[in-house]
Amino acid sequence: MSPITLPNNESRSSAPLVFLPGWAFDGRVLQLRRDLDCPAPPGLLDPPALLADFGTWLDRQKIERCQLLGWSMGGLCALEIARRYPDRVAALHLLAVRAAWPDEELAAIRRELAGRPEDFLRSFYRKCFLGYRESYRRFKQELEADYLAQALQAPELLLRGLDFLAVPASGELPPAVAGRVYCLHGRRDLIAPPAQRLLVAGADCRLLEQGGHALFLDYPPPPGEPAGKKAADFAPAAALQGVEEADVPAGPREPGPAVVGPEQGANMLRRRFSRAAATYDRNADVQRQTLALLAERLPPDPEARLILELGCGTGNLTSLLLAHFPRARLLSLDFSEAMLKRARAKIRVADGLQAGRVSWLCQDAEHFLAANRTCFDYVAANATLQWFGDLPAAFARIRAGLRPGGRLLATIFGRRSLVELEEGLAAVMAGRMHVAARRFPDYPELTALLSAVFPEVEISEHRLSRQFGDLGELLRHFRYTGTGGPGTAAGFSPSQYRRLSRWFQERHGGFQVSFQVFVVSCGGGRGEAVSPAEPGGQTGFMAGS
Repeated sequence: MSPITLPNNESRSSAPLVFLPGWAFDGRVLQLRRDLDCPAPPGLLDPPALLADFGTWLDRQKIERCQLLGWSMGGLCALEIARRYPDRVAALHLLAVRAAWPDEELAAIRRELAGRPEDFLRSFYRKCFLGYRESYRRFKQELEADYLAQALQAPELLLRGLDFLAVPASGELPPAVAGRVYCLHGRRDLIAPPAQRLLVAGADCRLLEQGGHALFLDYPPPPGEPAGKKAADFAPAAALQGVEEADVPAGPREPGPAVVGPEQGANMLRRRFSRAAATYDRNADVQRQTLALLAERLPPDPEARLILELGCGTGNLTSLLLAHFPRARLLSLDFSEAMLKRARAKIRVADGLQAGRVSWLCQDAEHFLAANRTCFDYVAANATLQWFGDLPAAFARIRAGLRPGGRLLATIFGRRSLVELEEGLAAVMAGRMHVAARRFPDYPELTALLSAVFPEVEISEHRLSRQFGDLGELLRHFRYTGTGGPGTAAGFSPSQYRRLSRWFQERHGGFQVSFQVFVVSCGGGRGEAVSPAEPGGQTGFMAGS
Protein backbone atom coordinates (compact mmCIF):
# COMPACT_ATOMS: atom_id res chain seq x y z
CA MET A 1 0.00 0.00 0.00
CA SER A 2 1.26 3.45 -0.82
CA PRO A 3 2.40 5.83 1.93
CA ILE A 4 -0.32 7.85 3.65
CA THR A 5 -0.78 11.21 1.96
CA LEU A 6 -3.69 13.59 1.71
CA PRO A 7 -5.24 13.82 -1.77
CA ASN A 8 -3.49 16.22 -4.13
CA ASN A 9 -5.39 18.81 -6.13
CA GLU A 10 -5.86 16.50 -9.10
CA SER A 11 -7.27 13.60 -7.05
CA ARG A 12 -9.42 15.96 -5.00
CA SER A 13 -11.09 17.21 -8.14
CA SER A 14 -12.32 13.67 -8.90
CA ALA A 15 -12.79 12.50 -5.30
CA PRO A 16 -12.62 15.45 -2.86
CA LEU A 17 -11.93 15.01 0.84
CA VAL A 18 -14.99 15.27 3.12
CA PHE A 19 -14.48 15.74 6.87
CA LEU A 20 -16.64 13.97 9.47
CA PRO A 21 -15.92 15.27 13.01
CA GLY A 22 -16.18 13.53 16.36
CA TRP A 23 -18.90 13.52 19.01
CA ALA A 24 -19.92 17.03 20.20
CA PHE A 25 -17.97 18.67 17.34
CA ASP A 26 -18.86 20.03 13.92
CA GLY A 27 -16.83 20.58 10.78
CA ARG A 28 -15.58 24.00 11.87
CA VAL A 29 -13.02 22.36 14.15
CA LEU A 30 -10.97 21.76 11.01
CA GLN A 31 -10.43 25.54 10.89
CA LEU A 32 -7.73 24.97 13.50
CA ARG A 33 -5.68 23.67 10.57
CA ARG A 34 -4.81 26.45 8.16
CA ASP A 35 -3.57 24.10 5.42
CA LEU A 36 -6.66 21.93 4.93
CA ASP A 37 -9.98 23.14 3.62
CA CYS A 38 -12.61 20.53 2.86
CA PRO A 39 -16.41 20.36 3.13
CA ALA A 40 -18.25 18.85 6.09
CA PRO A 41 -21.94 18.29 6.80
CA PRO A 42 -23.32 21.21 8.88
CA GLY A 43 -24.02 21.19 12.61
CA LEU A 44 -22.95 18.92 15.46
CA LEU A 45 -22.48 15.42 14.13
CA ASP A 46 -25.79 13.50 14.22
CA PRO A 47 -25.05 9.92 13.02
CA PRO A 48 -28.63 8.76 12.18
CA ALA A 49 -29.37 11.90 10.16
CA LEU A 50 -25.94 11.85 8.51
CA LEU A 51 -26.24 8.22 7.39
CA ALA A 52 -29.77 8.72 6.08
CA ASP A 53 -29.03 11.93 4.15
CA PHE A 54 -25.38 11.64 3.12
CA GLY A 55 -26.08 10.66 -0.47
CA THR A 56 -28.44 13.62 -0.87
CA TRP A 57 -25.87 15.95 0.74
CA LEU A 58 -23.22 14.77 -1.75
CA ASP A 59 -25.64 15.48 -4.60
CA ARG A 60 -26.25 19.01 -3.30
CA GLN A 61 -22.49 19.55 -3.13
CA LYS A 62 -22.21 18.16 -6.69
CA ILE A 63 -19.79 15.49 -5.44
CA GLU A 64 -19.98 12.17 -7.29
CA ARG A 65 -17.29 10.35 -5.28
CA CYS A 66 -15.38 11.45 -2.21
CA GLN A 67 -12.67 10.46 0.23
CA LEU A 68 -13.80 10.51 3.86
CA LEU A 69 -11.63 11.92 6.63
CA GLY A 70 -13.37 10.54 9.71
CA TRP A 71 -12.25 11.55 13.19
CA SER A 72 -13.33 9.55 16.27
CA MET A 73 -17.11 9.01 15.99
CA GLY A 74 -16.86 10.51 12.52
CA GLY A 75 -14.60 7.60 11.60
CA LEU A 76 -17.30 5.13 12.64
CA CYS A 77 -19.78 7.08 10.51
CA ALA A 78 -17.31 6.96 7.62
CA LEU A 79 -17.16 3.17 7.82
CA GLU A 80 -20.94 2.89 7.75
CA ILE A 81 -21.18 5.36 4.85
CA ALA A 82 -18.68 3.23 2.91
CA ARG A 83 -20.90 0.20 3.49
CA ARG A 84 -24.07 2.03 2.44
CA TYR A 85 -22.62 4.04 -0.46
CA PRO A 86 -19.63 1.96 -1.68
CA ASP A 87 -19.75 3.44 -5.18
CA ARG A 88 -19.41 6.97 -3.80
CA VAL A 89 -16.45 6.43 -1.45
CA ALA A 90 -12.99 6.30 -3.02
CA ALA A 91 -10.96 5.98 0.20
CA LEU A 92 -11.23 6.19 3.98
CA HIS A 93 -8.89 8.11 6.30
CA LEU A 94 -9.79 7.07 9.87
CA LEU A 95 -8.35 8.94 12.86
CA ALA A 96 -8.55 7.88 16.52
CA VAL A 97 -11.40 5.41 16.01
CA ARG A 98 -12.32 3.29 19.02
CA ALA A 99 -13.74 -0.21 18.54
CA ALA A 100 -16.33 -0.20 21.35
CA TRP A 101 -17.60 1.88 24.25
CA PRO A 102 -18.55 -0.02 27.42
CA ASP A 103 -22.13 0.32 28.61
CA GLU A 104 -21.03 1.65 31.99
CA GLU A 105 -18.86 4.37 30.42
CA LEU A 106 -21.70 5.57 28.21
CA ALA A 107 -24.09 5.49 31.19
CA ALA A 108 -21.67 7.70 33.15
CA ILE A 109 -21.54 10.19 30.27
CA ARG A 110 -25.34 10.32 30.14
CA ARG A 111 -25.46 11.02 33.89
CA GLU A 112 -22.96 13.86 33.50
CA LEU A 113 -24.94 15.35 30.62
CA ALA A 114 -28.12 15.20 32.71
CA GLY A 115 -26.48 16.74 35.79
CA ARG A 116 -23.78 19.22 34.76
CA PRO A 117 -23.50 19.19 30.97
CA GLU A 118 -21.43 22.35 30.52
CA ASP A 119 -18.74 21.30 33.01
CA PHE A 120 -18.58 17.84 31.49
CA LEU A 121 -18.25 19.11 27.92
CA ARG A 122 -15.51 21.59 28.86
CA SER A 123 -13.59 18.74 30.46
CA PHE A 124 -14.20 16.53 27.44
CA TYR A 125 -12.93 19.16 25.01
CA ARG A 126 -9.82 19.68 27.13
CA LYS A 127 -9.03 15.92 27.01
CA CYS A 128 -9.51 15.89 23.25
CA PHE A 129 -6.81 18.55 22.85
CA LEU A 130 -4.26 17.23 25.34
CA GLY A 131 -0.88 17.56 23.67
CA TYR A 132 -2.10 20.33 21.34
CA ARG A 133 -1.77 23.41 23.56
CA GLU A 134 -1.86 26.12 20.89
CA SER A 135 -4.77 24.51 19.04
CA TYR A 136 -6.69 24.16 22.31
CA ARG A 137 -6.11 27.86 23.06
CA ARG A 138 -7.55 28.77 19.67
CA PHE A 139 -10.45 26.34 20.14
CA LYS A 140 -11.42 27.98 23.43
CA GLN A 141 -11.22 31.44 21.90
CA GLU A 142 -12.95 30.75 18.59
CA LEU A 143 -15.26 27.73 18.93
CA GLU A 144 -15.93 26.42 22.43
CA ALA A 145 -18.65 28.90 23.43
CA ASP A 146 -20.63 28.24 20.27
CA TYR A 147 -20.22 24.47 20.62
CA LEU A 148 -21.51 24.61 24.20
CA ALA A 149 -24.50 26.67 23.11
CA GLN A 150 -25.36 24.20 20.33
CA ALA A 151 -25.03 21.23 22.68
CA LEU A 152 -27.12 22.75 25.47
CA GLN A 153 -29.85 23.81 23.04
CA ALA A 154 -30.07 20.36 21.38
CA PRO A 155 -28.90 17.73 23.92
CA GLU A 156 -30.77 15.05 21.95
CA LEU A 157 -28.02 15.25 19.30
CA LEU A 158 -25.42 14.22 21.87
CA LEU A 159 -27.65 11.41 23.19
CA ARG A 160 -28.22 10.04 19.69
CA GLY A 161 -24.45 10.04 19.24
CA LEU A 162 -24.04 7.99 22.43
CA ASP A 163 -26.66 5.53 21.18
CA PHE A 164 -24.63 5.18 17.98
CA LEU A 165 -21.44 4.55 19.97
CA ALA A 166 -23.20 1.86 22.04
CA VAL A 167 -23.20 -0.54 19.06
CA PRO A 168 -19.80 -2.31 18.73
CA ALA A 169 -18.06 -1.21 15.56
CA SER A 170 -17.28 -3.43 12.60
CA GLY A 171 -14.15 -3.13 10.50
CA GLU A 172 -15.83 -4.99 7.64
CA LEU A 173 -15.88 -3.15 4.31
CA PRO A 174 -17.16 -3.83 0.78
CA PRO A 175 -14.53 -4.87 -1.79
CA ALA A 176 -14.86 -1.53 -3.60
CA VAL A 177 -13.37 0.28 -0.58
CA ALA A 178 -11.20 -2.37 1.08
CA GLY A 179 -7.53 -1.77 0.35
CA ARG A 180 -7.93 2.01 0.36
CA VAL A 181 -8.21 2.55 4.09
CA TYR A 182 -5.71 4.51 6.19
CA CYS A 183 -5.81 4.61 9.99
CA LEU A 184 -3.91 6.75 12.48
CA HIS A 185 -3.83 6.32 16.26
CA GLY A 186 -2.10 8.42 18.91
CA ARG A 187 -0.02 6.85 21.65
CA ARG A 188 -1.19 9.56 24.11
CA ASP A 189 -4.88 9.43 23.22
CA LEU A 190 -7.04 9.38 26.37
CA ILE A 191 -10.39 9.22 24.54
CA ALA A 192 -9.57 6.33 22.18
CA PRO A 193 -6.45 4.60 23.60
CA PRO A 194 -4.47 2.51 21.09
CA ALA A 195 -5.27 -0.70 22.98
CA GLN A 196 -8.96 -0.08 22.23
CA ARG A 197 -8.50 0.83 18.57
CA LEU A 198 -10.72 -0.49 15.83
CA LEU A 199 -8.94 -2.97 13.56
CA VAL A 200 -9.83 -2.76 9.88
CA ALA A 201 -8.73 -5.65 7.70
CA GLY A 202 -6.31 -4.62 4.98
CA ALA A 203 -5.84 -1.07 6.30
CA ASP A 204 -2.55 0.84 6.35
CA CYS A 205 -2.37 1.69 10.06
CA ARG A 206 0.12 3.90 11.91
CA LEU A 207 0.79 4.79 15.52
CA LEU A 208 1.94 8.36 16.16
CA GLU A 209 4.12 8.30 19.26
CA GLN A 210 3.37 11.90 20.30
CA GLY A 211 -0.20 11.93 19.04
CA GLY A 212 -3.24 12.60 21.20
CA HIS A 213 -6.93 12.43 20.29
CA ALA A 214 -7.13 15.46 17.96
CA LEU A 215 -5.31 13.61 15.20
CA PHE A 216 -6.88 15.68 12.43
CA LEU A 217 -4.21 18.22 13.45
CA ASP A 218 -1.47 15.67 12.69
CA TYR A 219 -2.82 13.90 9.63
CA PRO A 220 -1.11 12.69 7.54
CA PRO A 221 1.86 11.65 9.73
CA PRO A 222 5.16 13.33 8.86
CA PRO A 223 7.11 11.76 6.00
CA GLY A 224 9.87 10.64 8.36
CA GLU A 225 7.47 8.51 10.41
CA PRO A 226 8.29 4.90 9.45
CA ALA A 227 5.49 2.58 8.44
CA GLY A 228 7.21 -0.54 9.66
CA LYS A 229 8.31 -1.03 13.23
CA LYS A 230 5.87 1.31 14.92
CA ALA A 231 2.94 0.21 12.79
CA ALA A 232 3.52 -3.51 12.42
CA ASP A 233 1.17 -4.57 15.20
CA PHE A 234 -1.54 -2.28 13.84
CA ALA A 235 -2.07 -4.14 10.56
CA PRO A 236 -2.51 -7.80 11.51
CA ALA A 237 -4.87 -8.55 8.66
CA ALA A 238 -2.46 -7.35 6.00
CA ALA A 239 0.96 -7.92 7.54
CA LEU A 240 1.87 -11.12 5.68
CA GLN A 241 -0.75 -11.53 3.00
CA GLY A 242 1.93 -12.03 0.37
CA VAL A 243 3.57 -14.95 2.15
CA GLU A 244 2.85 -18.37 0.62
CA GLU A 245 3.18 -21.72 2.30
CA ALA A 246 6.39 -22.44 0.34
CA ASP A 247 8.07 -19.39 1.92
CA VAL A 248 7.77 -20.72 5.47
CA PRO A 249 11.03 -21.92 7.02
CA ALA A 250 11.50 -25.68 6.83
CA GLY A 251 10.22 -27.69 9.77
CA PRO A 252 8.13 -30.78 10.53
CA ARG A 253 5.68 -31.23 7.65
CA GLU A 254 2.09 -31.73 8.74
CA PRO A 255 -1.42 -31.97 7.41
CA GLY A 256 -1.69 -29.13 9.87
CA PRO A 257 0.81 -26.69 11.39
CA ALA A 258 4.56 -26.67 11.12
CA VAL A 259 6.53 -24.44 13.46
CA VAL A 260 5.76 -20.94 12.14
CA GLY A 261 5.35 -17.49 13.64
CA PRO A 262 1.90 -16.50 14.95
CA GLU A 263 1.19 -13.95 12.21
CA GLN A 264 2.35 -16.37 9.50
CA GLY A 265 0.12 -19.05 10.99
CA ALA A 266 -2.84 -16.69 11.24
CA ASN A 267 -2.58 -15.68 7.60
CA MET A 268 -2.16 -19.26 6.39
CA LEU A 269 -5.17 -20.35 8.39
CA ARG A 270 -7.20 -17.40 7.11
CA ARG A 271 -6.33 -18.27 3.51
CA ARG A 272 -7.30 -21.90 4.00
CA PHE A 273 -10.68 -21.10 5.50
CA SER A 274 -11.33 -18.51 2.81
CA ARG A 275 -10.54 -21.02 0.06
CA ALA A 276 -12.84 -23.55 1.72
CA ALA A 277 -15.84 -21.22 2.05
CA ALA A 278 -17.61 -22.66 -1.01
CA THR A 279 -17.05 -26.31 0.01
CA TYR A 280 -17.28 -26.04 3.78
CA ASP A 281 -20.96 -26.80 4.36
CA ARG A 282 -20.90 -29.89 2.12
CA ASN A 283 -17.98 -31.39 4.05
CA ALA A 284 -18.26 -30.14 7.66
CA ASP A 285 -20.17 -33.18 8.99
CA VAL A 286 -18.15 -33.30 12.20
CA GLN A 287 -18.65 -29.60 12.88
CA ARG A 288 -22.41 -30.11 12.46
CA GLN A 289 -22.24 -32.84 15.09
CA THR A 290 -20.35 -30.56 17.49
CA LEU A 291 -22.98 -27.89 16.88
CA ALA A 292 -25.71 -30.36 17.88
CA LEU A 293 -23.81 -31.10 21.09
CA LEU A 294 -23.55 -27.37 21.82
CA ALA A 295 -27.26 -26.87 21.14
CA GLU A 296 -28.06 -29.25 24.00
CA ARG A 297 -26.13 -27.01 26.41
CA LEU A 298 -27.67 -23.66 25.48
CA PRO A 299 -29.59 -22.36 28.51
CA PRO A 300 -33.15 -21.06 28.17
CA ASP A 301 -32.79 -17.29 28.44
CA PRO A 302 -35.43 -15.22 26.62
CA GLU A 303 -34.01 -12.06 28.23
CA ALA A 304 -30.51 -12.33 26.71
CA ARG A 305 -29.73 -9.08 24.90
CA LEU A 306 -26.22 -9.24 23.43
CA ILE A 307 -24.19 -12.29 22.31
CA LEU A 308 -20.67 -12.44 20.91
CA GLU A 309 -20.06 -15.24 18.39
CA LEU A 310 -16.40 -16.08 17.78
CA GLY A 311 -15.66 -17.73 14.44
CA CYS A 312 -19.09 -17.61 12.85
CA GLY A 313 -17.84 -19.32 9.67
CA THR A 314 -20.72 -19.91 7.25
CA GLY A 315 -23.36 -19.03 9.85
CA ASN A 316 -24.49 -22.39 11.23
CA LEU A 317 -24.06 -21.41 14.88
CA THR A 318 -25.44 -17.96 14.03
CA SER A 319 -28.73 -19.54 12.92
CA LEU A 320 -28.92 -21.59 16.10
CA LEU A 321 -28.29 -18.59 18.36
CA LEU A 322 -30.89 -16.47 16.58
CA ALA A 323 -33.52 -19.16 17.05
CA HIS A 324 -32.60 -19.97 20.66
CA PHE A 325 -32.27 -16.40 21.95
CA PRO A 326 -35.22 -14.63 20.29
CA ARG A 327 -34.60 -11.15 21.73
CA ALA A 328 -30.81 -11.02 21.54
CA ARG A 329 -28.60 -9.11 19.14
CA LEU A 330 -25.53 -10.92 17.85
CA LEU A 331 -22.06 -9.65 17.08
CA SER A 332 -20.78 -12.43 14.82
CA LEU A 333 -17.17 -12.25 13.72
CA ASP A 334 -14.79 -14.26 11.59
CA PHE A 335 -11.42 -13.42 10.12
CA SER A 336 -12.40 -14.72 6.67
CA GLU A 337 -14.42 -12.35 4.49
CA ALA A 338 -15.36 -15.28 2.24
CA MET A 339 -16.85 -17.14 5.20
CA LEU A 340 -18.71 -14.02 6.35
CA LYS A 341 -20.19 -13.56 2.89
CA ARG A 342 -21.63 -17.09 3.07
CA ALA A 343 -22.95 -16.50 6.58
CA ARG A 344 -24.68 -13.23 5.66
CA ALA A 345 -26.34 -14.82 2.65
CA LYS A 346 -27.46 -17.85 4.65
CA ILE A 347 -29.10 -15.79 7.39
CA ARG A 348 -30.67 -13.37 4.91
CA VAL A 349 -32.21 -16.21 2.86
CA ALA A 350 -33.44 -18.09 5.93
CA ASP A 351 -35.13 -15.08 7.52
CA GLY A 352 -34.56 -11.53 6.34
CA LEU A 353 -36.10 -10.11 9.52
CA GLN A 354 -33.74 -12.06 11.76
CA ALA A 355 -30.76 -10.84 9.73
CA GLY A 356 -31.30 -7.39 11.20
CA ARG A 357 -30.35 -8.74 14.63
CA VAL A 358 -26.82 -9.65 13.50
CA SER A 359 -23.85 -7.31 13.20
CA TRP A 360 -21.06 -8.89 11.14
CA LEU A 361 -17.38 -8.20 11.79
CA CYS A 362 -14.38 -9.39 9.77
CA GLN A 363 -11.64 -9.50 12.40
CA ASP A 364 -9.25 -11.85 14.16
CA ALA A 365 -11.01 -13.05 17.30
CA GLU A 366 -8.01 -12.73 19.62
CA HIS A 367 -7.34 -9.20 18.44
CA PHE A 368 -10.99 -8.33 19.00
CA LEU A 369 -10.96 -9.75 22.54
CA ALA A 370 -7.79 -7.83 23.38
CA ALA A 371 -9.41 -4.51 22.46
CA ASN A 372 -12.98 -5.27 23.55
CA ARG A 373 -14.67 -3.15 26.24
CA THR A 374 -18.26 -4.31 25.65
CA CYS A 375 -19.92 -6.80 28.02
CA PHE A 376 -21.99 -9.64 26.58
CA ASP A 377 -24.59 -11.98 28.02
CA TYR A 378 -22.94 -14.94 26.28
CA VAL A 379 -19.81 -15.65 24.27
CA ALA A 380 -20.34 -18.60 21.93
CA ALA A 381 -18.00 -20.54 19.62
CA ASN A 382 -18.24 -23.81 17.71
CA ALA A 383 -14.97 -25.54 16.79
CA THR A 384 -13.02 -22.27 16.96
CA LEU A 385 -11.08 -21.83 20.20
CA GLN A 386 -8.63 -24.69 19.60
CA TRP A 387 -7.02 -22.55 16.88
CA PHE A 388 -6.19 -19.68 19.25
CA GLY A 389 -2.52 -18.92 19.81
CA ASP A 390 -2.91 -17.84 23.45
CA LEU A 391 -5.81 -19.63 25.13
CA PRO A 392 -5.06 -18.42 28.70
CA ALA A 393 -5.25 -14.77 27.61
CA ALA A 394 -8.33 -15.45 25.47
CA PHE A 395 -10.22 -17.11 28.34
CA ALA A 396 -9.32 -14.24 30.68
CA ARG A 397 -10.55 -11.68 28.15
CA ILE A 398 -13.74 -13.62 27.50
CA ARG A 399 -14.54 -13.67 31.21
CA ALA A 400 -13.78 -9.95 31.45
CA GLY A 401 -16.24 -9.36 28.63
CA LEU A 402 -19.16 -11.17 30.29
CA ARG A 403 -21.91 -9.43 32.19
CA PRO A 404 -22.79 -10.74 35.68
CA GLY A 405 -24.33 -14.16 35.14
CA GLY A 406 -22.91 -14.40 31.62
CA ARG A 407 -21.40 -17.61 30.25
CA LEU A 408 -18.94 -18.95 27.73
CA LEU A 409 -20.62 -21.64 25.59
CA ALA A 410 -18.28 -23.48 23.24
CA THR A 411 -17.14 -26.68 21.60
CA ILE A 412 -13.39 -27.25 21.36
CA PHE A 413 -11.55 -30.03 19.53
CA GLY A 414 -9.07 -31.87 21.76
CA ARG A 415 -5.59 -33.25 21.33
CA ARG A 416 -6.81 -36.82 20.74
CA SER A 417 -8.57 -35.78 17.54
CA LEU A 418 -7.29 -37.62 14.44
CA VAL A 419 -5.22 -39.93 16.61
CA GLU A 420 -5.42 -42.64 13.93
CA LEU A 421 -3.88 -40.35 11.34
CA GLU A 422 -1.20 -39.22 13.79
CA GLU A 423 -0.25 -42.86 14.48
CA GLY A 424 -0.13 -43.62 10.76
CA LEU A 425 2.09 -40.62 10.10
CA ALA A 426 4.41 -41.69 12.91
CA ALA A 427 4.71 -45.14 11.37
CA VAL A 428 5.27 -43.95 7.81
CA MET A 429 6.92 -40.52 8.16
CA ALA A 430 9.07 -41.18 11.25
CA GLY A 431 8.01 -37.98 13.04
CA ARG A 432 8.52 -35.64 10.06
CA MET A 433 4.80 -34.87 9.76
CA HIS A 434 2.04 -34.39 12.35
CA VAL A 435 -1.64 -33.57 12.55
CA ALA A 436 -2.76 -30.10 13.65
CA ALA A 437 -4.55 -31.52 16.68
CA ARG A 438 -1.34 -32.29 18.54
CA ARG A 439 -1.31 -28.60 19.56
CA PHE A 440 -4.93 -28.63 20.77
CA PRO A 441 -5.58 -28.83 24.55
CA ASP A 442 -6.21 -32.14 26.31
CA TYR A 443 -8.77 -32.55 29.08
CA PRO A 444 -6.47 -31.76 32.08
CA GLU A 445 -4.98 -28.73 30.32
CA LEU A 446 -8.35 -27.33 29.29
CA THR A 447 -9.78 -27.89 32.76
CA ALA A 448 -6.83 -26.08 34.36
CA LEU A 449 -7.00 -23.14 31.93
CA LEU A 450 -10.72 -22.60 32.43
CA SER A 451 -10.65 -23.14 36.20
CA ALA A 452 -7.94 -20.49 36.54
CA VAL A 453 -10.38 -17.89 35.15
CA PHE A 454 -13.99 -19.02 35.68
CA PRO A 455 -15.43 -19.86 39.13
CA GLU A 456 -17.87 -22.30 37.53
CA VAL A 457 -16.63 -24.74 34.88
CA GLU A 458 -18.57 -27.53 33.16
CA ILE A 459 -16.80 -29.72 30.58
CA SER A 460 -18.15 -32.83 28.90
CA GLU A 461 -16.01 -34.99 26.61
CA HIS A 462 -17.31 -36.69 23.46
CA ARG A 463 -15.91 -38.93 20.71
CA LEU A 464 -17.08 -38.48 17.14
CA SER A 465 -15.97 -40.39 14.08
CA ARG A 466 -15.95 -39.97 10.31
CA GLN A 467 -15.53 -42.68 7.68
CA PHE A 468 -13.80 -41.89 4.37
CA GLY A 469 -13.68 -43.93 1.19
CA ASP A 470 -9.91 -43.76 0.75
CA LEU A 471 -6.85 -41.82 1.89
CA GLY A 472 -7.29 -39.18 -0.78
CA GLU A 473 -10.80 -38.38 0.44
CA LEU A 474 -9.52 -38.14 4.01
CA LEU A 475 -6.76 -35.70 3.09
CA ARG A 476 -9.02 -33.64 0.81
CA HIS A 477 -11.35 -33.19 3.78
CA PHE A 478 -8.83 -30.76 5.32
CA ARG A 479 -8.76 -28.67 2.16
CA TYR A 480 -12.53 -28.64 1.71
CA THR A 481 -13.15 -27.54 5.32
CA GLY A 482 -10.06 -25.34 5.76
CA THR A 483 -9.04 -27.31 8.85
CA GLY A 484 -5.53 -28.31 7.81
CA GLY A 485 -4.09 -25.88 10.32
CA PRO A 486 -1.73 -22.90 10.11
CA GLY A 487 1.44 -24.71 9.00
CA THR A 488 2.97 -25.79 5.72
CA ALA A 489 0.93 -28.08 3.49
CA ALA A 490 1.45 -31.82 3.70
CA GLY A 491 3.49 -33.46 0.96
CA PHE A 492 3.83 -37.19 0.29
CA SER A 493 5.93 -39.07 -2.19
CA PRO A 494 4.02 -41.77 -4.11
CA SER A 495 5.61 -44.49 -2.01
CA GLN A 496 4.77 -42.73 1.27
CA TYR A 497 1.17 -42.25 0.14
CA ARG A 498 0.87 -45.98 -0.69
CA ARG A 499 2.44 -46.98 2.63
CA LEU A 500 0.08 -44.76 4.63
CA SER A 501 -2.95 -46.05 2.71
CA ARG A 502 -1.85 -49.66 3.34
CA TRP A 503 -1.26 -48.87 7.04
CA PHE A 504 -4.87 -47.67 7.46
CA GLN A 505 -6.27 -50.72 5.71
CA GLU A 506 -4.16 -53.17 7.70
CA ARG A 507 -4.51 -51.43 11.06
CA HIS A 508 -8.13 -50.18 10.94
CA GLY A 509 -9.70 -52.01 8.02
CA GLY A 510 -10.51 -48.71 6.33
CA PHE A 511 -10.17 -44.95 6.60
CA GLN A 512 -12.07 -43.99 9.73
CA VAL A 513 -10.76 -41.28 12.06
CA SER A 514 -12.04 -40.03 15.40
CA PHE A 515 -12.41 -36.59 16.94
CA GLN A 516 -12.16 -35.65 20.63
CA VAL A 517 -14.65 -32.86 21.40
CA PHE A 518 -15.11 -30.86 24.59
CA VAL A 519 -18.39 -29.07 25.22
CA VAL A 520 -17.76 -26.16 27.59
CA SER A 521 -20.10 -24.04 29.70
CA CYS A 522 -18.35 -21.60 32.05
CA GLY A 523 -19.47 -18.61 34.09
CA GLY A 524 -19.91 -17.30 37.57
CA GLY A 525 -17.57 -14.32 37.19
CA ARG A 526 -18.45 -10.63 36.95
CA GLY A 527 -15.51 -9.72 34.73
CA GLU A 528 -14.10 -7.04 37.00
CA ALA A 529 -11.04 -8.99 38.08
CA VAL A 530 -9.41 -9.44 34.68
CA SER A 531 -8.65 -6.67 32.20
CA PRO A 532 -9.14 -7.54 28.54
CA ALA A 533 -6.25 -5.24 27.75
CA GLU A 534 -3.70 -7.37 29.64
CA PRO A 535 -0.80 -8.50 27.45
CA GLY A 536 -1.67 -11.85 25.98
CA GLY A 537 1.61 -13.19 24.62
CA GLN A 538 1.60 -14.21 20.97
CA THR A 539 -1.10 -13.14 18.56
CA GLY A 540 -3.63 -15.81 17.66
CA PHE A 541 -6.05 -16.80 14.95
CA MET A 542 -9.55 -18.15 14.60
CA ALA A 543 -11.49 -20.56 12.44
CA GLY A 544 -14.98 -20.80 11.09
CA SER A 545 -17.65 -22.79 12.86
